[in-house]
Parts: sequence; C-alpha cells; structure tokens
Amino acid sequence: MLFVAIPAYAVKIPRREASRALFGVAAAATTLPLVPTVALAAAAAPAAPALLRASWTATDGFDDAAFICFDEGAYAAMRDDERRTPLFEKAIAKRIAAAPADTLTVLDIGTGPYALLALAAYRAGAKKVYTVEASKEAAKRARAVLQKEGIPSSKVEVLEGFSTSISLPEKVDLLVAEIAGSVGSEEGAYATVRDAQARLLKAPSDPRSYIPYSIETLAAPASYALHYALGPPRFDWAKLKEPVRLNCRDQTLELLADPLVLETIRFADPALPASGVLQQPAPLTWNIDPTRVSANEKVFFDELTREGAKEAEATLTSSAAARSVSGLAMWPRLVLDPEGTLVVESRGPKGEAQKSHWQTVLPLMSARPARIEPRQAFRASLEVDLRDGKPNTPLKYTLTGEIVAAEEVAEVAAQVAAAPPAKAEEAEPSPDELLLRKQRELEALKARLAEMGA
Repeated sequence: MLFVAIPAYAVKIPRREASRALFGVAAAATTLPLVPTVALAAAAAPAAPALLRASWTATDGFDDAAFICFDEGAYAAMRDDERRTPLFEKAIAKRIAAAPADTLTVLDIGTGPYALLALAAYRAGAKKVYTVEASKEAAKRARAVLQKEGIPSSKVEVLEGFSTSISLPEKVDLLVAEIAGSVGSEEGAYATVRDAQARLLKAPSDPRSYIPYSIETLAAPASYALHYALGPPRFDWAKLKEPVRLNCRDQTLELLADPLVLETIRFADPALPASGVLQQPAPLTWNIDPTRVSANEKVFFDELTREGAKEAEATLTSSAAARSVSGLAMWPRLVLDPEGTLVVESRGPKGEAQKSHWQTVLPLMSARPARIEPRQAFRASLEVDLRDGKPNTPLKYTLTGEIVAAEEVAEVAAQVAAAPPAKAEEAEPSPDELLLRKQRELEALKARLAEMGA
C-alpha cells in the first residue's frame, strides 16, 4: 500500500490505483498532438517559480500535536527492521565488551513496549540498565516483558516520562537513544541529548558514551509521480500543510541526484544548540543526474505500460514526470560507533529504495511539480527552529530552494575556490558549553593521574 496525504484527509492508495492515476494522465495525452518529449514536458510541468518553499512542524500530520507517538504497527516495524535492530544490538554488545565485566551502567531512552535495546544491554553484560519511556502504556508493557523474562528491576528498571523530567540515582556510562525521526531531528534529539550531557552521563564529551554516535538527515531532489498525476480541481496540493511521508520502497518517488547530508547531530558535541533557529552556512547544490532521469523515466514507463497505456502515451507521460521536481526527499542515517563501522541506512547509500521502518519525507515545495532538466541543478537550504528547546515542543522546519543552470553552479564554485579563506570568528561559549569543556578537562586530568599512578 502507498500512503498518500491528501488535503483535509488521508487515504491509502493501492499500488495499482496509484498507477492508474498516472495512467489517467497518459490517457489524457491522447487528446494532445504528438509533439517532442521536451515540449510535452514543458506543457505538463510548469517552469519553476523564482523560489520554491515548504514549511512544517515535526508533528504536522500526526495525531498528537505535542510529540511524535507510535501505534502498534510502528512499534512492530521498528522491532522487525533488519537494518536497524541487529546493528544496534551489535553496537551495544561491542561497547559493553570493551569495558571490564559488569561495570557499565546504561540509560536507554525511548525503550518502547518491547524494551529491545534495554534487553540487549542486559544480555551483553551491563551492570545496570535504566530505561525511559514517555508513553504510559508502552512503559507498562515494557515492565511486563521484563517480568516475563525474569529480569529484576535491580538489573533493568523502567522509568516513565520524558528523559528530561526524570532523575537517576547515578550518572551512567552509556546512553542508548534510538530517537531518530524520518527527518533526523524531528523526535527531539537536540533537547534530549543536551539534557543527558548536562545531567545523566559520566563522560558527556566522550563519543564512546553514546549509541548512536550521530544522526544524519540525507536529502536529494525528487520526482513524485502522484504529485505530477493528480492536480486541481480534485486534488489541491497547495492546501497540504504537512509533508508527504512515503514507504522507503515506494517507487512513485524517484531521486534526481545522489544524496547529500542535510543535517548532522553528533551526540558528544558539547556545543549542541539549546534553542533558536539553526541555519546552514550555505545552500547545498545537487546537479541533476541524466542517468537517474533516464532510469526514472523507465520506471514510470514500465508502470504505465503494465497498466495498459499505449507505448506512445506512456513515453510522453513518463518523460514529463521524470523531468519534474516536487521537492527535497529526506531520510535518516544513523552512525552507531565513532569508527563509522556500524551504520544504519534507511535507504541505500546512494538513496536506493529499500525496506525500512523509517519513511522518506517529501515536503512539496510548490503546488505543482516544476520542470527540471539534466543540464540544471537544484539548490536548497534547511532552517530548523528549535523554538523553546523542550522535547515536547515540535521543531519547525523551513526549506527554500531554486532551480539553477549547471553553468551557474560551476561559476559560483570557481569563485568560492578562488576567494581567500575568511577568518573565523569564535562564538562566545554558553555557560553549558563552558561546563562541558571543564568536565572534559577534568576527565583528561583524571586519566593522566591514573596513568602516573599506574
């Protein structure tokens, strides 16, 4: 099934019906004169406006406006995600095995109803595991799982609430926090990790204190066949206030370029922001890949002909859809260890479609898809408003973009390369940053004293 968010309501459109929506466009093409493909594309996909834009909050489209919550199907999908759960278990076992036996204390944030990662830490030999869950029902079920396994609360203890509102009797050695949204930061990672650094960890500046090491959001411009196929008067995409969220295997969405890293959150970073607006220092630029455009055209063509479209009709329609851009597709990647040997990919390394419990998030940046050609490039930047910095205050995202000629991109790149490096101005550290720096210096001093004593 393909989940498609439609203004004022949501529907599930089976793959066959999605194909027929696109087929309807192909059928309509029979009333048009047979013209060169590029000319039809120009008629079907309008030229891009001067500025493409999308804005939304992390919880837009979800039932709870305060924070992203999960149903039974979502919890089961996380548990059964073969690219996620086994790698987390491996990373946890690797980290605990590197310490003396029965010495590491662990905090698992967002344990869910199965307490999967808490159980992994316990079985790997953790001395004590504290596990936190904001959902009352999920916390209750996690306790039941532990009881059924015969694990006493002295070894694994479930705490109910946000991690920012609970207190521990001790600081822990390791934080395990699978709190990555389909846009990496949308589940409150900034606020959660900052609080853990300040209150809950023994060595907050040590990258080995965290699993994952970092959360990234990857992004690439995308053609979305249904955005191309469905339009006014029946479907008014301009009224859609939340991004479209698609299964990572859904091939009605095809990428136009290799992905770039749009957002990175390193958990050991002492300078994680507390609130306010985060802006990229410069926009990112994707050169539209002609090989991808041709491959996307074939995907759309094959789907149309499979549904009965005539070859001439399918050729014209698939060409136009493949030369349109709907927005910037985004998905998460989790680097679990500082060495980068354990990496959870929700899509393939080049953005390939694959099975994942995470979704591909596509904020539509114009009411109708804009025409784009391989000789062009897509330039975009992301602004993240942390607002008051609380974990239950949804972040606000704003994407801005434009379609530019590849020659213009090359010219700007040459100018940047030729310019002398700007002198960096060091920002005044916040009190929290100063405290973390002092903690780091103290840790280093303790290590030196220990070496001298040895």
